[in-house]
Amino acid sequence: MSSETSSAPTDLATFDTTLAEQGVRGFWDMLAEYEMLEPRCPELPAVWRHADYLPLAMESLTAVPIERADRRNLFFTNPGLPGSGAITSRLLGGVQAINPAERQDVHRHSASAVRVMLDGLGAFTTVEGGRNNLRYGDVVINPSGLWHESGNDGTEPIVWMDVLDLPLTKLLHANFFANKYTEDGENGIVRRTNQTLRHPDDWFSDAFAVGGVRPERLPLEPRYGSSQMLYRYATTRALLDRLAADRADPYEGTQVRYVDPRTGDPVLRTLDVRAQLLGAGTGTRRKRTTAGTLYCCLEGSGTTRAGDRELRWSARDIFVVPPWTWREHAADSADAVLVAISDEPALTQLGLHAVEVVTETGDVVRERGLV
Repeated sequence: MSSETSSAPTDLATFDTTLAEQGVRGFWDMLAEYEMLEPRCPELPAVWRHADYLPLAMESLTAVPIERADRRNLFFTNPGLPGSGAITSRLLGGVQAINPAERQDVHRHSASAVRVMLDGLGAFTTVEGGRNNLRYGDVVINPSGLWHESGNDGTEPIVWMDVLDLPLTKLLHANFFANKYTEDGENGIVRRTNQTLRHPDDWFSDAFAVGGVRPERLPLEPRYGSSQMLYRYATTRALLDRLAADRADPYEGTQVRYVDPRTGDPVLRTLDVRAQLLGAGTGTRRKRTTAGTLYCCLEGSGTTRAGDRELRWSARDIFVVPPWTWREHAADSADAVLVAISDEPALTQLGLHAVEVVTETGDVVRERGLV
């Protein structure tokens, strides 16, 4: 069989150089990056304590003028992602502080966000003309593409936890941001910095306050998130107490999921929110998933063993368990409540959400995942 190609042997290093000069790379040189038996994540488990981040949040109120940034977010940098400002490769997580009488300009973006209220009174977030007043532990969502703004009508600074999927939308080159907000006026289109309120305060919570019952007509049905924007911690906490009388999940304790009351789906297309009660002195078995999870302790104290690290936490502390990292929780001598925010829905829609657990007999079982 004849051939036009040279039969002289080619040195692999020389061949790789030739390929590179032509903008080509051989997959044999890429195997370690792409073919792996299981995910390898650069992120590390870590905890940010309330006693440490609160003074920084308060200092930001004087160090950063409102003209420089009307959103003084302090995003926690994962020690495995130095300099990134990201808490996982796909998520931003941190806190934001607002002075009394301050108010952000209305804006919207392609990223989705979840907020958990932590310190102070008077905080609010307005989404699509509906104002949501926040109390401790409340969760408010900002679905992708919806106009929203926040502020502080109280007499003291407020602080909340923020989680956004910005690193994911950045990776996908799908980040959009807009702050040119307009409304219809008597004489045509009017540019505004804040929204006109179109619903009673807390409508996006009160309208769904009775389980299994919802308004026949909804003024807002977002394409990318729940119609219920505000989820009250008091309601969630009472439900956890009622459910605790039943058998707890061995891997999560007593857990509830925040959902869209229209569909039962997660509150956002990319972000999932759950709350879990760990009974006094109880713990969970080991579990890991391909989702990255941020936790905030709302009550009690305890320990999370994540990988080879032990994370101690108490009220208002925030910690992260990276993707595909074994973790188990244990409460101290009092009940503990954690709110958990993850990117599980994004992975589920891509068919990439995998879950493994360690059974009571020590066996590792793949509960979910294709491979």
